[in-house]
Amino acid sequence: MSRASLLRRLGFRLRHGGASWFWNALRDHLLPIRPACWKQVRATILGRHGLEIGGPSRIFRPRGGLPVYDWAGSIDNVNFSAETAWEHRLRDGGAYCFHRQRRPGRQWIREAASLNGIADEAYEFVLSSHCLEHTANPLGALREWWRIARGGAPLILVVPDPEFSFDHRRPITTPAHLLEDFRLGTPESDQSHLAEIMELHDLALDPDAGNPDEFRARSMANADHRCLHHHVFDSNLLAGALGETGWAVVAVEKVRPVHLLALARRAVR
Repeated sequence: MSRASLLRRLGFRLRHGGASWFWNALRDHLLPIRPACWKQVRATILGRHGLEIGGPSRIFRPRGGLPVYDWAGSIDNVNFSAETAWEHRLRDGGAYCFHRQRRPGRQWIREAASLNGIADEAYEFVLSSHCLEHTANPLGALREWWRIARGGAPLILVVPDPEFSFDHRRPITTPAHLLEDFRLGTPESDQSHLAEIMELHDLALDPDAGNPDEFRARSMANADHRCLHHHVFDSNLLAGALGETGWAVVAVEKVRPVHLLALARRAVR
């Protein structure tokens, strides 16, 4: 992101959040919260080989709340395209530079719910931060992540806490809706949530979305950009989705400033 873009984003945040936003952001940067499951996560991934879906992710960086990049032995990555709103010039089979002091992992260009070419039980852990809500078929994605994880492998999963995000006006997705998307194999081109998003999305909490017209134009082209949140999770829905797809839930907790964090293990069926 350019310096001009960073300054515009900072100005937007200050206008809408005021001094309280500034001090909270400074606190979160200088004193990142340590989740209750911190020691469990570290013990289960230390020196091991994993896969991150989406990313790289701020929460997993050395000064993040859960510095997985410091602990892992190696990490490969999946992104849906070579060009995304967050990453550029990716190459299938290229390098994934998740940490400057670690050997790069492998970059895969795949859909989160269709990891073709990745072998069953290929990884010792799976990571994902602020990705699942962008997926039209979350249960399909979680089941694919289960497939490529070894028995007993941990999944460290982060989604937005709607109470503190631009989704705070939207209803929590129902379990029945997730099951229907799984049954139908709902594609990423799906726009069934678009009307709800246009009505209830809080642009004041989304500085990257632009003005209402820009936001609508981007949203209409979501199959290309993937910026929309198809689904809204709370702790119960997140735990239920994991259990439905073969993951044994270890912990679900809120993490400052805007995260729901789940630690689960791949149950063996």
